[in-house]
Amino acid sequence: MLSRSPKSEGELNGAGDKRRSKRRLLSWAWIYFLHFSGLLYWAQRKIAGTSGVVVLTFHRVLPDPEFKNTASPAGMVVRRQTFERLLAFLSESCDVLTLSGDAPDWQGRSTRSRIAVTFDDGWKDTAEIALPLLEKYSIPATVFVCPGLTGKVSPFWPEQITRAWRAAAQNEILAPKFAAKCNSLFPANTVGSYGEEEDGLDELIAGMKDLPSSKRDSLVRELSDLTAEDSAICEPPILEATMTWEETKAIRGNGMQIGSHSQHHEILTRLTLDPARSVIADSKRAIESHLGHPCLMFAYPNGSWSVEIRGLVVQQGYTQAFVNSPGVWSSKTDPWLIPRVNLWEGSLTDGTGNFSSLVFRYTTFWRAYRAEARKRKNKSAGPAS
Repeated sequence: MLSRSPKSEGELNGAGDKRRSKRRLLSWAWIYFLHFSGLLYWAQRKIAGTSGVVVLTFHRVLPDPEFKNTASPAGMVVRRQTFERLLAFLSESCDVLTLSGDAPDWQGRSTRSRIAVTFDDGWKDTAEIALPLLEKYSIPATVFVCPGLTGKVSPFWPEQITRAWRAAAQNEILAPKFAAKCNSLFPANTVGSYGEEEDGLDELIAGMKDLPSSKRDSLVRELSDLTAEDSAICEPPILEATMTWEETKAIRGNGMQIGSHSQHHEILTRLTLDPARSVIADSKRAIESHLGHPCLMFAYPNGSWSVEIRGLVVQQGYTQAFVNSPGVWSSKTDPWLIPRVNLWEGSLTDGTGNFSSLVFRYTTFWRAYRAEARKRKNKSAGPAS
């Protein structure tokens, strides 16, 4: 359960750093084995040889000061310099496709890997930081936005919870109150502790995703109100803002594509069908109304979908929809279940914190290839008798 005493910064970092270092060493050993055995490049060539496409997902690109201070989860953020080095690599080594809602050309053959770039949520830094870099390297991208959250400061609940968590972790009065509210909803020992740096925060956010939206929103308000007096931490920072409609139009005008990410980033599988149908349809209408252009692509919030939700997306006129699990997009892929590989700083950098093409190849091509291999194996095995 949540700790009832705040920890110093050194205590917060120590245990977590050791665990992460051990995990990174094991990961590097495996990546180097794949590299020197030739398996890593073999998987990449196999994908390229079938004209398969690996779709990349980003959320946020931030300069170093904002990268250190953001309340967004680590798995959503890439440093500006890392992102630029990745783009330089892609422009030299890969064919980057423009998504339009139509199927790619599956007939062509190339030795170069085919990539597509997408962004989720519509953060302001996508327009201010990522877009100029994409233009510099002539790389197209598609941005999936939530029309109901455009032009707002800190509209997503994970950032609000993160600021509240950090405030409570440094305040001996707030800590037990924060713990009591969380543990009233979650079983003991499932939320984590302050002493494990922010590992417990990750568990809390994961647990909150499973709550009904009304209960989750109520808990977010209570925890935010509880820690609101610590204005230095809890004041919603402008760096957590989303793009305005004017910025969204500018992106569309610069050759980028805009798709829907639902109206307010609702996890659709948590809704009954009528509300789900409404947010899927409303977001499409809002985008088309503001941009004057058809919205044909959809990205499932949190990657969560079901047969029924997929059916609603099809009914509303979207020609493509994207999930958040790795895989290879091919001519055999369901157009409304296109796989994507999520990228963040730790999935792109080596032990020194610099961009590594080796790590990128492992994160994207190897994981995508292995995901497809598992699908083929499961399909050939058939249903259990």
